[in-house]
Amino acid sequence: MLDNYQEAINYIHSLPKFKRTNNLDNIKEALHILGDPQNSYKTIHITGTNGKGTTSNFLANLFEGTGKKVGLFISPFVKVFNERIQINHEYISNDDLLENVNLIKDKISDIPLAEFEFVTILGYFYFRNRVDIAVIEAGIGAKHDKTNVIVPEASIITSIDLDHEKLIGPTLQDIAKEKSGIIKRQKPIITGMLHESVRGIVEDTATEMDSQIYEFGKEFGIRNFNTKNFILSFTYYDNKVTIEGLQCSGFEKTTAMNAAIAICTFLRYQDSQHEKVSVTTIKENLDSHHMLGRAQIVKKSPLVLMDGAHNISAIYNLINSLSTNYENKDIIVLYAGMKDKDRKEIIEELAPRVNHIYITTLEMQRSAKAHDYNLSEYSNLSFVENYRDGLQKIIGKMSINQILLITGSFYLISDLESYFS
Repeated sequence: MLDNYQEAINYIHSLPKFKRTNNLDNIKEALHILGDPQNSYKTIHITGTNGKGTTSNFLANLFEGTGKKVGLFISPFVKVFNERIQINHEYISNDDLLENVNLIKDKISDIPLAEFEFVTILGYFYFRNRVDIAVIEAGIGAKHDKTNVIVPEASIITSIDLDHEKLIGPTLQDIAKEKSGIIKRQKPIITGMLHESVRGIVEDTATEMDSQIYEFGKEFGIRNFNTKNFILSFTYYDNKVTIEGLQCSGFEKTTAMNAAIAICTFLRYQDSQHEKVSVTTIKENLDSHHMLGRAQIVKKSPLVLMDGAHNISAIYNLINSLSTNYENKDIIVLYAGMKDKDRKEIIEELAPRVNHIYITTLEMQRSAKAHDYNLSEYSNLSFVENYRDGLQKIIGKMSINQILLITGSFYLISDLESYFS
C-alpha cells in the first residue's frame, strides 16, 4: 500500500519506460480485470506527429461547451504529472491519484506493465462513471500504441511526419501505416493535410475499414486566415457549414488547422448523436482553455515565448510563422535537444533565420551535451551550460525589437514554466 501522492508518483516512474513488444495483450488483460472501464464512456482517439495536444485541447473545449463531462488524456505533462489526466480541464487530484493507483496496483500487480501502460490504465479507470466522453491522445504511433484498446466514435490523425523513426519508422510510409492503425471499422477518420506519399496508405486503410475519411484541404478547411498580436482569426468551412470569425491564441497557421480538425470532428460526432450545436457555442468555446508550452507567452516585455517543438517539421512551422509574422523583430533562441532527435537538421533550419541560438543541456541522460553539436558550423551558435543563469543574462540584454523563443524539449519548457511562474 502506497501511503502518499509522492509514493504513488515514484511507483509509476519506477516501472519500465519501454517494452520491446508491440503486443497489447497485457494492457487488455489488466483492463479486463478492472471491468474494461474504457468501454463505459464514449471516446475520441487522436494520433499525429505534431498537433495532438493542441487538437485534443480544442476538442475538449468544444465538448465542454455543450455541458458534457469531458475526460482528457494527454502527454507529456509540463508542470505536474496530474496534467495527463483531466476532467473538464481539472487535473486528477493528488488524493484521487493515490487512491486509484493503490486500487489498480492491488488488482493487477501480477501483470508486468510498462510505465505508459499503467498510466493509460489509470486514465481509463479514473474516467469511469465520471465522464460522458474522453479525448484520448496516443503516446507514440497508433496501431501498437498502448492507448489503442478502445473503439472510439471518431479517430484523428493530425499530421504524418518523421519522428520516433527508430520505434515506428524508419520511413514516412512506415509511420503512416502505424498511425493508420487508429482507424476503426465504420468510424470516421479526420486528418490533417496528408503528404502525397502517404495519402494512399491512409485512404486504403479507411476503405478497408469502411470508414468515412475527412481530410483537411479536401472535405474541410480554413480560409480568411489572419494573425495579429498573437491572436489568430479564420473561417472554417465544410460541405455543410461555414463558420466565420473564429479566433484562438497563437501565431502559427497550423494552430488554426488543428482547430479546424477539432471542429470537423466535433461536428461529425454531434451529427452521429443527433445533437445540434449552435455556431455561437463553437465560437465561444473553441479556445476557452489553453495548453501550457504551446506558443505560450511567458513574458511580454521583452517578449518571451515557449513552445515544445521537438522535431524538424514542428520547428519548421514554428520558425516560419514567427519570422513571417514578426519580420521586424530579431529572434533569439534558447534550445535543448535530445540525442535521439534530428538536432542537426533543426539547427540548420534555425541558424540562418535567427539572430542567435543559445544551445543548452538538461540534467538527464537523453539530453544532448555540448560535444554532440558542431558549434563552429555557424557563427551565431553558443553553448550555455546553466540555462537558468544564461536566461537571466539573455533577457537582460534584449531590446523591445527582439523575441526570445525557448524550444526543443518539453523537459526544458517544464522547468522554465515554474521559473517564469
